Amino acid sequence: MSGGEFFGPGDAEREIERVNRDARQIFWNTPQNRKIELIIPPTVYPPKEDTDLMAKALHSFPNPHNKRFLEIGCGSGALSIFAAHLGFHVTSCDINPFAVAATRHAAECNGVQACVLEGGPGPESDGGIEQWSGGSSHDVIVWNLPYLSPIPNSEFLGPFEEAALLDTDEKGLVHRLLNAVKNGEILKPGGIIFLLVSDKFRGKKVRLQALANGFAVRPVSKHLFEDGECIEVIGVWKPFESNESMFEDEIGSTNSELLASSKPTGTFLFTGRQTDGHGRRGRAWSHESRAFAGSWVVHDHGIQTNPGVLQAKGGIALYEAICALSEQEDKVILKWPNDVLLNLENGLRKTGGVLVESRSQGKETRVVLGIGCNLSSDSHRKAEYEIASLDELGGQITNDQFVRTIHASVASMFETRTEVKDQTNNEILSRFTEYFSNSIKALGIPFYRNEKMRFSSIENSGEIRLKDEKNKKYIVGEGEDVSWSNYR
Repeated sequence: MSGGEFFGPGDAEREIERVNRDARQIFWNTPQNRKIELIIPPTVYPPKEDTDLMAKALHSFPNPHNKRFLEIGCGSGALSIFAAHLGFHVTSCDINPFAVAATRHAAECNGVQACVLEGGPGPESDGGIEQWSGGSSHDVIVWNLPYLSPIPNSEFLGPFEEAALLDTDEKGLVHRLLNAVKNGEILKPGGIIFLLVSDKFRGKKVRLQALANGFAVRPVSKHLFEDGECIEVIGVWKPFESNESMFEDEIGSTNSELLASSKPTGTFLFTGRQTDGHGRRGRAWSHESRAFAGSWVVHDHGIQTNPGVLQAKGGIALYEAICALSEQEDKVILKWPNDVLLNLENGLRKTGGVLVESRSQGKETRVVLGIGCNLSSDSHRKAEYEIASLDELGGQITNDQFVRTIHASVASMFETRTEVKDQTNNEILSRFTEYFSNSIKALGIPFYRNEKMRFSSIENSGEIRLKDEKNKKYIVGEGEDVSWSNYR
């Protein structure tokens, strides 16, 4: 590249040299250890670890026969050919005409059918959705998102490859894809998107970007390189599509209403005003001038799962929703066991909380998750405490934006999908611990039973382990109080 441009004058001769290189023949091994013959033209990215990682996600997809599949950025055609072998009806697209030619040739050589088109998500001037999606809706969309860093004077990557392998789009390619899904018909009801992202550059923001656009997201698999970079396949879908969402202008308690109902798992109830909302130990919840109050049925039959883990999942959902909408993660604090605070110039103040409640009848246990969050307030000072509201982070988050994002965030943690396995308790508690550990610097020193402590770990039950100054361990349940030097 020259002068920061992707197609500067100094790159032209080198690009011509690259285009004139000979194509290479390779054989790529699928997860079934089946060899796929590929011809890799110059400027086309060959199969690597990221291709293998996405192939594993596809290999686990249930009942692919006759399902419609779209690969964006098909490159060599490896994944599209593998999908066709699995039984998918395949459509592929790429902005690189050499990749289009390579994928068409690969389909012919390997005896499969694939509709391969030139184009992809981008500014409207690049063409309409039908140009690259084939004008159909799909059960599965996959995209190995651009995530590479520029490699000056690379023997293998020139401006053509860099344009395809780097997200240089001002709005972000994920944003454009999700808009295409929301506004068009490229994803069937119940369909899923698999994205491959890196933990570097814009890839770090993809999860939150999906939530802010109203899409649930969950990790599928990951690969760690020797240099510490991690790539990951994530599943993205429209949350709780087959479940009921209900709104009431005013209600006593959304938790109580759903606990008393027979609504199935995934049912969502939210209200414009909650008159009898409550938190842990029956503490009253003050409904501000603009606030969210809502509940979800997260379990409606059989034995209740670990309540501490359920609460951790709810805390993560609220924390990530606020981070997604505010884009100010450094000011959002997750406090064990169920509160989200804002770290503002005048100190820490609570903006939202989570309450898990259950009701048992015989061998059946019904569990609901309630979430409350202040969007704006006429007065942050209450009789005995101060609160925070999201408008203090700058800008204004509308009620509709918050509802869309928190619904997606809850689905990310609780919705069961056959294509994306549920996260294990260890994975959930590890994520909670990561967010909570990042918050401890702001919270300060923990105190338990008026004794100074230090944080040790989150237990498998969701309880917190603390140590005193003599290194004695304490396991503290969510029903007990832990205070913090910077937040009492």
